[in-house]
Amino acid sequence: MHPAARAFVTFIVWAATAAVLAPICFFGTILLAGPHSDILPSILQPAVVLLALALFLVAPLWIARRVWRRTQPPSPPTAGSPAP
Repeated sequence: MHPAARAFVTFIVWAATAAVLAPICFFGTILLAGPHSDILPSILQPAVVLLALALFLVAPLWIARRVWRRTQPPSPPTAGSPAP
């Protein structure tokens, strides 16, 4: 795959994953750790916010990295690898 096409596909996957995760993280955080929420004790609410932020930042990058690696051209066989 051409490097520009590979970068474009990776960006599209990152953007789609971020677009799906943004409302999930937002509404989950508001529900669990919102200003008027009584679901969690107040001591756990900052941890929920940090976990949602970490999920939103890490998950799209992790999935985009997998796409980037899967779309790379196949590597040539090494000298010790078995013949197909």
